[in-house]
Amino acid sequence: MRSFLDEISLRRVREPVSPRFGISQHLSEEFPVLFEKVDGYPIFRVAGNLCNSRDTFARILRTTRARILSAFSEALDSPSDYGMVNSASFLKNRVRDPDLTEELPLCVYFGPEERYYSTASIVLARDPETGRENASFHRMMHISGNRMVIRIVPRDLYSFFKKNQDHGDDTEIVIICGVHPAVSMAAATSYPNLNELRLANTIMQGGLRCHSLAGIDVPSHTEVVMTGRILHDEEVEEGPFVDLTGTWDAVRQQPVVEVDTLYHRDNPIWQVILPAGKEHRLLMGIPQEPRIFRIVQNAVPTVTNVTLPPAGLSWLHAVVSIKKRAEGEGGNAALAALSAHPSLKRVIVVDDDIDIFDPDMVEWAVATRLRPGKGITVIPDTRGSSLDPSSGKSGLVSKWFIDATIPLDADPGKFMRVDASHTPAEKES
Repeated sequence: MRSFLDEISLRRVREPVSPRFGISQHLSEEFPVLFEKVDGYPIFRVAGNLCNSRDTFARILRTTRARILSAFSEALDSPSDYGMVNSASFLKNRVRDPDLTEELPLCVYFGPEERYYSTASIVLARDPETGRENASFHRMMHISGNRMVIRIVPRDLYSFFKKNQDHGDDTEIVIICGVHPAVSMAAATSYPNLNELRLANTIMQGGLRCHSLAGIDVPSHTEVVMTGRILHDEEVEEGPFVDLTGTWDAVRQQPVVEVDTLYHRDNPIWQVILPAGKEHRLLMGIPQEPRIFRIVQNAVPTVTNVTLPPAGLSWLHAVVSIKKRAEGEGGNAALAALSAHPSLKRVIVVDDDIDIFDPDMVEWAVATRLRPGKGITVIPDTRGSSLDPSSGKSGLVSKWFIDATIPLDADPGKFMRVDASHTPAEKES
């Protein structure tokens, strides 16, 4: 993380700031922030908004905004072994059986009910059957002392937890916070049988080094590391928490984590992600785009790009561009996208001359190329996202797509946008 902070422009907040609402107020702005002084935690700094734009993701992938999808896809195709080291900077300081709110600047982000959360925490764990290591983001709410409650959705960590629970075993984990954004990007990725740290190593062009701690490989330059267990036999209420949509998520019974040992670097930097902020949305959405693209490509080989725009929470809406060869391909592309990412609620399909990362251009395409009687399709009563408040208790929503591609039976010249900058200058008389 520190090398990345040295490379970017960021805002430094030098006056003391409180983890109770103060940090979250500064994070409402979209540029990276480093808090130099944190009330009650003299050795800590706090960093947030590190993955705050598509340009930042392009920097991480060493590419351009337009090539994020292809560069990320190439990395997914070639995860590589990272190097192992015998020491790590986080081993410098150790606290056993820590009182977590005494040791860490856990934040309260929203009221009126005050809950202290770790929001940028990445959990490392191994499949008890295969030994494959997984890295994934999980929010954690402090309960008391060394105990937190962890929100787990049905993905890899949940699978590991259930396998252990079936045998009456706790799940051994390592929690990390304060990492290079390449590790964050990899940990936000859902992909079958992936070791996310190997993906991070590819993104970092072979630069990741790990240290083995409690039998788990841990990035050696991590700022804060905790070893502990997810208890197999205890759950408590988690929440309320503001999730991706900016609305209150449901309060649920979730498993309890007990932290045995806390490690940290000298003058550590605690990392935070503002719930429902732009960084939260981008980390959720961008890693989904390569998978959606590949599934759409099976249906429409001439698909050119896919994005989950921030205005659609980088989760519920998608825009797809294609080189249309036959009528109906817009609908096929949209249906494939809806299938690839079941949380999607709306898909807009446009021609490949439209910049799908420019919401004004997408809106222009809808305004000028859509024939509503033919181009709008609604699919009722389908399973939606648990994050979507409109799904209600049933979990069902109507999904829809818009085919805003140029009709093939029309004169395409009538649908082209005239660029005034290309108009020849008037000759002087």
